[in-house]
This record gives sequence, C-alpha cells and structure tokens, in this order.
Amino acid sequence: MDSAHHGGPFDRTGESFGFRRSPGGVRCGVRKIDPVLKVNLAPLMGRRDAAFDQAAESIGSDVFSLSAEKRLAVYGRITRLLALALEDCDQIISGLSSQDTISREKLLRSFISTLHASAVTLGDFSALGGMLGTDARKALAEFDANGENPRLAESEKMLGSTEENLVDLMRRLFTATHPRLARYRAYARQSFSPVYAEKYAVSYKSYSDVYGKDGL
Repeated sequence: MDSAHHGGPFDRTGESFGFRRSPGGVRCGVRKIDPVLKVNLAPLMGRRDAAFDQAAESIGSDVFSLSAEKRLAVYGRITRLLALALEDCDQIISGLSSQDTISREKLLRSFISTLHASAVTLGDFSALGGMLGTDARKALAEFDANGENPRLAESEKMLGSTEENLVDLMRRLFTATHPRLARYRAYARQSFSPVYAEKYAVSYKSYSDVYGKDGL
C-alpha cells in the first residue's frame, strides 16, 4: 500500500484521479477558497466515500469467527480507513464556500469521527483482552500477591462483552445511517457537472480497489 501514500498512481497528495496540486493556501481570517481545492472536491468526495464504505464492509464481516489477533487487525484497518476519510473531510470543508454545505459536511465529519473513536476503542479492548489471555496473564499471576487471578478472568470476560457491544453499535450506526448518507451523496453528485461527476466516479472506484481488503 506504499503507493497509496508515497507517490505513484494512488498518491493522496498528488494528481491522481483528477487531483491537482494547490499552488497556495487559504489566507487566515478570510474564507478565500483556493480554486484548486474546488477543482479537487469531486475526487476528494469519491475518495472519502470509498474509505467510509470499505470501513462499513469490514465491520460487517463475521469478525468474531476470527482469532483475537486477526480481529485486532480488522479494527486497525477500520481505524486507518476512517482516519483517511477524516483527512478528506477536512480538505473538502476547506474547499467549500456555501455555509449550508459546510454545516452538513461538518456534521458528517463529526459522525465519522465518532465511528473512528469507536474503532480505536475496539482495538484497545481487543488488545488488552488478548494480553489477559496470553503470556501476560502468567506474568500478572507471578507478581500477584493478593490472588487476583480469578478477577482477571472476570475482567477478560467483561472486555469480551464490551467488544461485542461496540461492534454491534458500529454495525447498527453504519446500517441505520446508510439511507440518509446515500441520499446526501446523490444530492452532492447532482451538483457536479458531467466532468466532475465522472471524476467522482473514477476516484470512488479506484480508491475502493486501493482500500480493498488486501490493500490497507
């Protein structure tokens, strides 16, 4: 996946899929939009939506049929995808001039940020639960002067239950919000010219392939 970050056809900072580099920034204190940012809006939205959808697909998989180590890898993948989506949200917001659209995009960013925090927490719970069930448990028992080992087993069970509840919450959030998000995306695409609609479609398809299960 290095090509997705460090040059080549999938460089997030390059000119792939209709992206153009900005020759300058946004002046502080004045909402003067860099025209290059506006040119990039369609492919940025396509890339963000691809990352979001790949995260939704990953949490929808049967993660509890996997080992703790593989579940941790899935949660890490979801965390990275949502972090990339948040980066794109920030760039998209920077390129907007309509306050109504900015407000909607900020709400979307807040929602994605909530999912990202949940994925980070999932990874933490999974990692700690795995430690309590492996050699770390022997180390804890070695230095346990008060015979807390039975409580460690209770804690491991509690962590497992919390992990299941968080996975269920994320799945329900992705599912419940899908119809509204689909309408919002359709509304955004309708505002594109045919050229920019094509840039969105190419970006979404290309980054869906990049962010596929074997790519991130």
